[in-house]
Amino acid sequence: MRKTGMKSKYLLDIFVKIRTVKALDKAVSNSKTYQTTLKRQDKAFDRLEKAGLDKEQSSVVDTAISAANDCGAAAYRLGLQDGIRLASEIKEFE
Repeated sequence: MRKTGMKSKYLLDIFVKIRTVKALDKAVSNSKTYQTTLKRQDKAFDRLEKAGLDKEQSSVVDTAISAANDCGAAAYRLGLQDGIRLASEIKEFE
């Protein structure tokens, strides 16, 4: 990877971390859609906790949920990269 590529990857990592932690908290606090989804998630986790799974079953469920979260984060990152690339290309035409 070229040196500029490394820098942009590093900067993108920082930006994603800021957006997914700090800015996300602020943005979602005002989103009715997110609040509704969060309530559904809380209910689902309550049901999961009450299901009485053994340690191995809990581990399998945890792995599946973590994989789903990782996919969402990867999709967000790819979308962000596409947005940055698009903005850069648009700027070239100005």
